[in-house]
Amino acid sequence: MSLEIKATLKTPEVNINSDEGTILLAGISIPEDPYAFYAPVNEALEDYLKSPQEITKLEFRLEYFNTSSTLVIRNIIRSLAESTADTKLQVIWVYEEYDEDMREAGEEFKLLFHKVAFELQRVDEF
Repeated sequence: MSLEIKATLKTPEVNINSDEGTILLAGISIPEDPYAFYAPVNEALEDYLKSPQEITKLEFRLEYFNTSSTLVIRNIIRSLAESTADTKLQVIWVYEEYDEDMREAGEEFKLLFHKVAFELQRVDEF
């Protein structure tokens, strides 16, 4: 199952491509109800994990996210990292060179999920 959600002023672009094993969250994540917004994302991920690709690439290109989105992001990474599905998870956290907050957020997630292949990339390095 693939999923595409267009970005809005308060919600990120979401693109899950099951055929390629890629998951992208990009933009701003400050939805009124993050659990409602991310429910179809979680369903698509559960479906994907039934028959995943050999490598799953989870890419974050977020400009800003609120506290409740932090919990959802953590849960997405955790569900993919702890899945018993036969896939190798690679997380890519992309941030702007001047955006210390997003870099630090990526570093915190990297520490939290230290057993996952987690790469921080500045936009200019991409």
